Amino acid sequence: MSETSLDKDQLLKEVEHYVQREKLKQQLQLTGEPEASFLAQGEYNLNFLIEADNKKVVLRLNTGSQMNLDNQIKYEYNALEYLEKSGVTPKPLLLDDREQELPLGMLVMNYLPGRSMHYREDLLAAARVLAKVHNVEVPDDHQLITESKPLSGIWKECAELVPTYLNSDLGKYKVKKIIDKMVTELDDLRSNEQDIMDLLPYSFVNTEVNSGNFIINEEDDEAYLVDWEKPLVTSPLQDLSHFMVPTTTLWKTDYQLDQSEREDFLAAYCEERNLSNNTLKEMKEALEIFDKFSAMRGISWSAMAWVEYQQPDRMLKNQDTFETMDEYLTEEFLSNLFPEFS
Repeated sequence: MSETSLDKDQLLKEVEHYVQREKLKQQLQLTGEPEASFLAQGEYNLNFLIEADNKKVVLRLNTGSQMNLDNQIKYEYNALEYLEKSGVTPKPLLLDDREQELPLGMLVMNYLPGRSMHYREDLLAAARVLAKVHNVEVPDDHQLITESKPLSGIWKECAELVPTYLNSDLGKYKVKKIIDKMVTELDDLRSNEQDIMDLLPYSFVNTEVNSGNFIINEEDDEAYLVDWEKPLVTSPLQDLSHFMVPTTTLWKTDYQLDQSEREDFLAAYCEERNLSNNTLKEMKEALEIFDKFSAMRGISWSAMAWVEYQQPDRMLKNQDTFETMDEYLTEEFLSNLFPEFS
């Protein structure tokens, strides 16, 4: 399906027809006549709620791959299979990557009811969820991408993203100067990478842990982490850092963690994983460096997407996302985030 032909209403009709097929109902053990409705839209996916008489499930379609994978949906399905034992991620139920009955790669997973997390109220619950995810043993024969140098990986990704903004006439001169210096200066900090990687065993890492990806079920006192579009096997510090930096917390909310909240979050995480106080101290030191790269990643992606969003052939557009990126790409915001580069 070409970008210009994507139509959510048409896709909904195709999904409705797809889930009413007898074979699919048998595979998913759905009773009655399942109904489909639009649930949520991401940057590279569309999600539909399927409601049968006996259960609810989520059908997810991928419109692209942030990781440049040939089979994005299968990669995500594999990740969910590995993570099922954590008890805090969606259970994968079905994979259909043929793109025959539906024009996009598709997976079905169980529906997790609840609301998005609130940083002030649910911070410790999120810490425990991440700890349970990171405690899952990584099998030797796993099929995910292993990142042994995440700081270098982030830096390389950013170095490839920022030219879209730096070379665009739409970009602002002073913002370009800060972004260019950010990428140049953080290159030197990669010399600390191996020590940081030796601190904790590798884990399954989500890499995109924002508040909208945590589901809080107040009725059952449960919390979950959804949206496993870009998982890696690497240091769990990547998730912890990404979760706490301002470019993440401000993405869908107007919240920024203070120092005491960071302390409480890391303490709860270490308690859930039975990590020592000495390890906690070393993690805090490592995160001072990792946070700079996580913030650079948020800014670099925003810079690229800010330009891309203004192209006429952009497939999916979200006005709130654009406005947030626009705020990030101001001299004031960048100067607060990277005072050493302004």
